[in-house]
Amino acid sequence: MTATCVLATLVSPDGRRDDVLAALQALQRASDDEPGTTLFMINEHNEAPGTFSVFERYLGDDAVTAHRFSPAMEAFREALTSLALRPTLTFLTPIDPTTPEPPHPLAFMAH
Repeated sequence: MTATCVLATLVSPDGRRDDVLAALQALQRASDDEPGTTLFMINEHNEAPGTFSVFERYLGDDAVTAHRFSPAMEAFREALTSLALRPTLTFLTPIDPTTPEPPHPLAFMAH
């Protein structure tokens, strides 16, 4: 099973930072109880207060699907709708640090 990661970025509407953070924290608490969710970490941008990046890691696609259709995620979507906010999502595959690096594409020129 291959882990799946998601990077979600949310830019709070003016004056709504605390509302966005509260919605994220509620989702985070619920995600802590999801068996396939191994990381849900909220980060606020230093140079752009009210902009959040959330790092999420799941055991696999089934865990992502379970998270996406959970009651907590439905409540989160409702909160985002009321805030007129749409996150940017980037899906990622983590690289295992024990996997050897592939040869550099120009390595053949070293001989």
